[in-house]
Amino acid sequence: MTVTKRTPVRLLGAAGAALGSLALGACGSAAVPGARSAGAPATEPAAATTAPPGMPSALPPRPSPPPPVCTAEGIAVSMNEPDAAMGLRAARIELRNCGSRPYRLNGYPSLRVLDEHRQPFDVAVVRGTRQVKDAGPKPLTIRPGRKAAFVVVWRNTVTETTTVAVAGKYLEVRPAPGRPVVIVPAYGPIDLGSTGRLEETAWRLSTA
Repeated sequence: MTVTKRTPVRLLGAAGAALGSLALGACGSAAVPGARSAGAPATEPAAATTAPPGMPSALPPRPSPPPPVCTAEGIAVSMNEPDAAMGLRAARIELRNCGSRPYRLNGYPSLRVLDEHRQPFDVAVVRGTRQVKDAGPKPLTIRPGRKAAFVVVWRNTVTETTTVAVAGKYLEVRPAPGRPVVIVPAYGPIDLGSTGRLEETAWRLSTA
């Protein structure tokens, strides 16, 4: 893993403005077409929803990852659904203190993008980003029941056809130096394309 230091820059774009409302998606279910009880009149099966000619079909909702587990450190870490605009993705990672003692953070977490076998990709993690607001590193104390969060930002861009595109299934998070890592299931793939680059903000207290 390569870690690069970038001076935080405050820039509020469309992606930055949308980050305050990253929400979890929901999955639906469908009835079996053509099923009917004995003696009931036959009914026409529901027609499949199709897009008009020339328009792309609607994408199915992404399945939400399982609820985070409270670790022996007394924390539960989860990834919210990414916000996407113009090829830019931004996802909020939340840490909840589910223990009985204060949990201390300071600065940027250490990250690795993992495949379905939990093996790391060769990805450069950049501390600081121009894409969303980053308050920069500062010491934080997370009381029991409270949360902290940071944001990861990437672009799904493929410019090299000979390079295998990165589609991470997990994010390995080390909240602070010396702390154990937490493996967080991704909410949808962390699709970096061929950029090999993931940017992050520093930890900040969460009011959610």
